[in-house]
Amino acid sequence: MFNPLDKRAARIPVIIIIIIIPCSILAINYLPTLIRIYNDIFQAPYLYQIADNNLRIELVADGLAQPTSMTFVDEDTILVLEKDTGMIRVVNNGTLEKNPALAVRVDPNAERGLLGIDILERGIGQLKDDDFVFIYLTEETNENGKGDSVRNRVYRYNWNGTDLSNPVLLLDLPGEPGPYHNGGKIKVGPDEQLYVVIGDLTSPSTILQNHVLDSDAIPNNTSVIIRIDPLNGNPSSDNPFKNQSQNDLIDNFSLDYYYAYGIRNSFGLSFDPITGSLWDTENGEDKFDETNLVKPGFNSGWSKIMGPISRNKNFSENDLVMLNNSYYSDPKFSWFKPIGVTDLEFYNSSRLGNKFSNNIFVGGINAGDLYFFKIDDNRTAIRIDPSMSGHTDLTDSIADPQDDLSPALFARGFGGRITDIETGPDGYVYVLTYSDGRLYRIVN
Repeated sequence: MFNPLDKRAARIPVIIIIIIIPCSILAINYLPTLIRIYNDIFQAPYLYQIADNNLRIELVADGLAQPTSMTFVDEDTILVLEKDTGMIRVVNNGTLEKNPALAVRVDPNAERGLLGIDILERGIGQLKDDDFVFIYLTEETNENGKGDSVRNRVYRYNWNGTDLSNPVLLLDLPGEPGPYHNGGKIKVGPDEQLYVVIGDLTSPSTILQNHVLDSDAIPNNTSVIIRIDPLNGNPSSDNPFKNQSQNDLIDNFSLDYYYAYGIRNSFGLSFDPITGSLWDTENGEDKFDETNLVKPGFNSGWSKIMGPISRNKNFSENDLVMLNNSYYSDPKFSWFKPIGVTDLEFYNSSRLGNKFSNNIFVGGINAGDLYFFKIDDNRTAIRIDPSMSGHTDLTDSIADPQDDLSPALFARGFGGRITDIETGPDGYVYVLTYSDGRLYRIVN
């Protein structure tokens, strides 16, 4: 099991700094910078606040370069993606190995790069090289005459315990115009199907972004969650739009691969361990980041609706393009002022206490805050417990600018900004941060 570096927030030195610096406007202005410098020099985590005094945050590993996603391949080993370098790094027993498990060429422009990873373990007792690791990346193409010079692609690799080999292309998705809103999170579901999310690539102009169907609005594999068989890349047999066509304009374009649509951009997918249902996060434009329950056929509403319909003045559900077997529902929680919502994780353990079990942690990249939400008894909504702070500001499941966020805030101060959250085999919560290249875990 892990033996992480236990370098917690250095509170005593910070107190000393506060004491010896004169109480001046200059000192106040520069204090955050001095704290960051101290933390960087001594490789300590940034100052944090954690809601539960029985828990603490440890530094597991650092030295990563803009990490985006991670997956556990066994109890001691984590594979971590570096966005721009194209390297899949190995963290083994808390040590960042020098040699990567794989290095690939990526287009690192803006939000492009090495973006998503997950593993399918093919059964206890089988050879380790039977395990599949899936990678989502953006790469340049040399296929003249085929349109995009940049593509978002999903590959399957064999994992042999040391490195990745035998790449098989499963999905070939558009990469342009971009270079933003590539999505990239991938997850193997409890049904052993592979779920892949891609955003609108900054070009929301098709029926998948709820534009009325005409010759310019033909679906183009953007703003969707795709669900495929991980063994062969074929669309899952019970996808909600299988074998349907709405109009002669799209007769030659398959809707078979789609599980959900109307998604602006997403960096988070997770499955409820009790119901098996998929949840996602979705990034708003100038307002309303979202957390959604995603049932088959979900239309999230973009580009007509973000946040609850009641908060949208210009459009209603009647303005959405509803494919056969589709449905719309409001987000289960939304932030009026975007937090840059990234990953969410159903905590499938009781190691930190039963109150956290089977509920969700959600991260943001703007401020590095970590949120915690309880799911209601029906497993269909987020329940805000006002007793946590004595406030009821969030009981409408909307975080307005004036609201007290303390009932939902679990930890603050991840200065490197959160990109991924996972439950480890040891039952602890692992948090990956982007700009400082660090991996933390929350322990008791």
